[in-house]
Amino acid sequence: MILWIAVISTVSLMINACHTDQSNGVSTNEQQRLDSVAKREFLKYFTLSIESREADADTLLKAYEQTEGYRDNIYYWITKVGKLNYGFKNDTLVKIVEAIDIPKSKPEEWVLQQLILLKSKSNDRDLNPSAVLKQLIEARSEAEKLNSIFIYELDNLLAMSYYVNGDTENSLKHVELLKRNYPYPHHPRFRQMYYDIRFMLSLNYNDKVKTKEFLDSCQSLAIALNDTLALMRSYDFEAQWLKRTGRTQEAIEKARVYFQFANETKRYNAIKRYLNFAELFLANGQPDSAIFYLNQGVKLDSIQKNNTKDLAGTYLVYSASYAMKGDFKRAFDYSKKENEAFKEATELIQKTEIAELTARYDAERKDEAIQSLQTNNELNDKLILQQRWTFSISIALLALLGFFLFNFYKQKLFKARHDKLLLENKQLLLEQKNRQNQLNPHFIYNSIANLQGLISTNQKQEANQYLITLTRVIRDMLELNRKDFIPLEKEIKSLQNYVNLQQMRFSHSFDFKVDSTDLDIDNILIPPMLIQPFVENAIEHGLMNLDRQGCLQVKFYQDDRTLHIEITDNGKGATEESVKNFEKESLSHIITQERIELLYGKDIKTAGLKTFPNFRTDGSGYKVEIYIPLTLFFD
Repeated sequence: MILWIAVISTVSLMINACHTDQSNGVSTNEQQRLDSVAKREFLKYFTLSIESREADADTLLKAYEQTEGYRDNIYYWITKVGKLNYGFKNDTLVKIVEAIDIPKSKPEEWVLQQLILLKSKSNDRDLNPSAVLKQLIEARSEAEKLNSIFIYELDNLLAMSYYVNGDTENSLKHVELLKRNYPYPHHPRFRQMYYDIRFMLSLNYNDKVKTKEFLDSCQSLAIALNDTLALMRSYDFEAQWLKRTGRTQEAIEKARVYFQFANETKRYNAIKRYLNFAELFLANGQPDSAIFYLNQGVKLDSIQKNNTKDLAGTYLVYSASYAMKGDFKRAFDYSKKENEAFKEATELIQKTEIAELTARYDAERKDEAIQSLQTNNELNDKLILQQRWTFSISIALLALLGFFLFNFYKQKLFKARHDKLLLENKQLLLEQKNRQNQLNPHFIYNSIANLQGLISTNQKQEANQYLITLTRVIRDMLELNRKDFIPLEKEIKSLQNYVNLQQMRFSHSFDFKVDSTDLDIDNILIPPMLIQPFVENAIEHGLMNLDRQGCLQVKFYQDDRTLHIEITDNGKGATEESVKNFEKESLSHIITQERIELLYGKDIKTAGLKTFPNFRTDGSGYKVEIYIPLTLFFD
């Protein structure tokens, strides 16, 4: 909303300026405002829906075109290129961008210029020549030296180029660099794109566990974002996953949903779509269906104009399909075509640079023809979309009317039950808050006693530092206890503040370690103050008065859909006296168990806690294990 207001404000200022002086356009100051809006828009490119990106881009382009000298402004051209695919063929645009003189003293503008030129050469569906990859690598290296904020865009281009060339390892490297360098890596739409890419790469690595995790993340985020395009794409991913696991019939049904959606929306490379569908039928032992869909794909113009790896793949599936039917002559003929296509594609990579020097087109006429064709296609698409929406709205209204009538008669029957469940739920929440808050007086009592001890021994500086740290811990307690769930990252920080307090008390007689392995602690949710009572017990009953350096460790790890938390120490363990004191003085075990039951139910297979006294080989130490269902932010 803020970005949209900024765009409208900028356009309004430009219109007012034009009314004042038509000959001068807008002022430099107003053009700088436009540049600022365009820069923010480009940085948020991966976080916006397709519709929002196109609408905002159209508004900016119209505003720029009312200014003087906009054709020399790189932000105008990056906005325009944002609406084009990789490998776009617009020689006029490329020549204009090449002619703009941008020194490296303007690093952001210089990188955007390189990005436009390289985007015109790279391809997201066909093989990329080694010369293009070399230019991409050199541009990224220079962007890194210039410390450009747009370096992530070059990582994106490199990841895509390596992927289509079959270099999974380098593609994965630049995907991770893209995630690290992008300003908004935690935005749901960026994470959706990231999980999509990671799924495709993990297919090449044949890592079934990771592949399934990325697939689940793709679908969960698509549903959460209500993104139909992303959800349809995830069905195609699921089809590939099902094929890898041998469930080819299920794979065909999933792919059919995506195939029909792609045909209706006309968003994707046609021959690749038909080729993928045919491969599923071939894997399911249906060569006739595979040949049928290949024939449909071959009829499309895209296959006639390109000698690509998709062409080689098409011939390969033809050959395997005819071999399965017993027509070995045709199978052999297509096998030869596949070898020739693969050879031509390989030679194309080596000769592309030379071809670019000799191939010159009538840029203006070609661009006009392409623009005219695009305009006609857009009008046809809008007409079809309008008819489809009319039909869909009519069906939706009828369904809504039927649902309303049905719901009207059923609502009274469910109302009483709903009210009862609502009261029970409120009661459970109140009980949980009560259990959670029972721990706080016990902790504060101990802390004040510790502070009193420091004051009584005249350790003023230590007492002052202890009081500052205690304040942080109490602040954490007050803030976190207001919520039912908090990110794991906040729970760890609160825990570290508390342990720091205790280390000051015991003159750092024990070490503290937290191991969260590879967990995404920003996106995992956990009940607040769940771990602190057991850490307190470990210090008070295990590490106090220890004749050696103590060690306290908290470990977090994931097992399937369960989050495990282990609290271990190398203390004295559970002697008869310590067990009696523990049972008498601490209610943490009982209170935490009650909290878990209120939150997750009483099924010990789902959630609970276990204790392991004297678990070390020498009879020392104490371990507590808590396990709860893994809850993610987008769940």
